[in-house]
Amino acid sequence: MPQAFIPSTLADPALQVTIEPAAEPGREVIRILVIGSAHGVERIIHELYRLGFAEVREWSKPQPTGRINEIMRVLTRYVLVE
Repeated sequence: MPQAFIPSTLADPALQVTIEPAAEPGREVIRILVIGSAHGVERIIHELYRLGFAEVREWSKPQPTGRINEIMRVLTRYVLVE
């Protein structure tokens, strides 16, 4: 299966890139992932919008998963850490 993601570490430390947003004290990053057909993923995202869970624009752009006719979209939220 082709590699769909950038590895989190590289062999040469000088080439390492941080792709995570800097964590703020007292906040934790939570990601919600929806995977399926393009039609199914869009239906779930719009249903969650209708329920007041998240704006459609808050979700990432569709990304391929490496499987035929399958995509994923990610919603990033932040929660307070107690």
